[in-house]
Amino acid sequence: MTRSPAQRRPSRKPRVLRKPQVFHNDSILPILAAGQIKLHCEYLQEPQLVFSDKRQCEDPRTGLTAFGPYSKTDVTRRTAIRIGIVGPSEAIDRTLTLIKQMSRQIPQSEKVDAMLHPSFPGINYGEPFQVEMVTQIVWHRALRPADVAAVENHPDFTVRVRLLLDAVMTEIRSLKQLDPCPDVVLVAMTERLEKLCRVGIGEYDAQEGVDDDEDELADVLEVNTDQDSVANACAQDETTVESEVDGIRSFRRSLKAKCLDVLPTQLLWHRTLVGSRGVQDLATRAWNLSVALLYKSGVVPWRLADVMDGSCFVGISFFHPDGKDNASMRSSVAQAFTDRGEGFVLQGARFEWDPTKEEEKSPHLSREAARELLEQVLQIYREQIQTTPRRVVIHKTSRYTEEERQGFEDALADISQYGLVTLTRHGTCCLRPGNKPVLRGTIIHFGEKKGLVYTIGYIPFLRCYPGFRIPQPLEISENWGSLSFQEVAGDLLRLTKLNWNTAAFSCVDPITIAFSKRVGEILRVANVEKPALHYRYYM
Repeated sequence: MTRSPAQRRPSRKPRVLRKPQVFHNDSILPILAAGQIKLHCEYLQEPQLVFSDKRQCEDPRTGLTAFGPYSKTDVTRRTAIRIGIVGPSEAIDRTLTLIKQMSRQIPQSEKVDAMLHPSFPGINYGEPFQVEMVTQIVWHRALRPADVAAVENHPDFTVRVRLLLDAVMTEIRSLKQLDPCPDVVLVAMTERLEKLCRVGIGEYDAQEGVDDDEDELADVLEVNTDQDSVANACAQDETTVESEVDGIRSFRRSLKAKCLDVLPTQLLWHRTLVGSRGVQDLATRAWNLSVALLYKSGVVPWRLADVMDGSCFVGISFFHPDGKDNASMRSSVAQAFTDRGEGFVLQGARFEWDPTKEEEKSPHLSREAARELLEQVLQIYREQIQTTPRRVVIHKTSRYTEEERQGFEDALADISQYGLVTLTRHGTCCLRPGNKPVLRGTIIHFGEKKGLVYTIGYIPFLRCYPGFRIPQPLEISENWGSLSFQEVAGDLLRLTKLNWNTAAFSCVDPITIAFSKRVGEILRVANVEKPALHYRYYM
C-alpha cells in the first residue's frame, strides 16, 4: 500500500554537534568571594610509612622497592611463605605460572601510567623482599573431575555454589592436617567455574529480585577501576537487611566463613590468573597479590610512622547474625587495628533492634553492651600487644546515642586520650582555583571539632588524581572525647594506607570502616560464637 505524503514519516534533520561548554574555576572565584560564609581550610602532610630498617616513604610500592618490607629487619622476619593451591588442575597450573612470574621482575605496561602502575621488582630471596614463595606438590590439591562436573552440570545457581564450596573445603581441611601446612591457600578457579559461580550471580539475582553484594574485586583490587568505584564497593549501610540466601549464593563470603578456623585463603578467579580484558596489568596484580600474601602469612609489609605508640583504632558496625529466623536480631562487630598494623575482629553479643519500633533504622548498643564490647577490644589488645593502649579512637557510620557514649566512656575510664567519631558521606563537593581537584589531605573545619576530610584527591607524589569523578570528602559529623579535629583527620589519612588487599598509594575509606559490611557478612554466614580473631582470615 502506498502511503500519502501526510502519512509518511518525516525525514530526520541532521544532528548538529554542539561544542561542549567548558567552565573554569576562575569564573566562580567572584561568586565565592561574595559569599558570607567563610570556612577554615588546611592541608595535612601525607602520612609516612615505615619499611625495612625503619626507612620511611609515603608510597607503599616505592617504599617496598627501595627498602623492602618492614619485617625484613624486624622480629617478624620470614624468608619464605608456604603457598597451598586448591582448584581444578588447569587452574593450579595457571597459578603456578603466576607465582613463577611474580618471582621475577615484571616491567610496567606501556599502556598505563608509570607512577600509578610501576614495575614489580619480583618477590624472592633477593632484594628488596628477601622472601620467597614456596610451594610443593603435596600442597597442590586438584578438585576431582567428578566434583567439577557436578558443579558445572547443575542447573541451580545456589546449588552450584554449595557443591563448589564443599569440594574446595574438603581439600583445604586436608592441607590443614599436614605438617608443615601452608601459611595461606590460593583457591584458583577456571573460566567455566567463574561463569557459573560468579558471573552467573547476576542472572540469579534478576530472577530472585535481590541485590548483589558479592565483592566484584575478589580478594585483591584486581579490576581496572577508579577510587570512586572502590568506594562504592566498600560503601557502608548498617540498615541493609541481607537476603537469607546471601550465604549460599556468594562463594567468596562462604569460603571465608568456612575457613575462619582453618587457614587464610586468597581467591583467584580465572580473569585474575590470565589477565583478561578489564583486569589490571600484570605488574599491578603482582603488587596487590604479593602484599596480601605477605600479610596473610604473618609478614608486615609496612607500619604507620607518625602515630602515637599504643594507639588502637576501632571500627564498630552491626549485622544480622540470623536474619533467616529473626529480622530484628542484630550483633555488633568491632574491627581493631593497632599502630603496628595488627588487625583483630571481635563479635559482640546479640540484641534485639526492630526499626519499625525504634526512632531510627540504624541499630544502637545499650550502655552495658557498648561497655562490654569495648572491654573485649581492650582485653585482646593487652593480650596480643602486652600493654594497655594509651590512645583509643572509635569510628562508626551512625550517630552515638547517649547510652552508647556512656558505655564506651565507662570502658575508657583509665584512658585519657580517646575519640568517639561518626563518619559519613553526603556527596559534598569542593573546588579549588586552577584545573586540579582538591588535594588529598585537605581538611575544612566546621567548628566544634567537626568538618570535612579529603581522603582522596590530587596526590602530589603521584602528580595526578587517581580517579575520574569529583572527589568527595569524608565528613566528621560527631567527635566526642579529647581529640581535636586535626588529630582525628590525621588518623583518617593514616588508616587509608592500611588496606592489605592492595599496594595502592591509599584507599578511599579508613580500614576501620572500609570492609565492616563485608566482615559482618562473613560472620553472619559463619554463625559462630567465637570467630577467628586475626583480620587476615577475613580479607
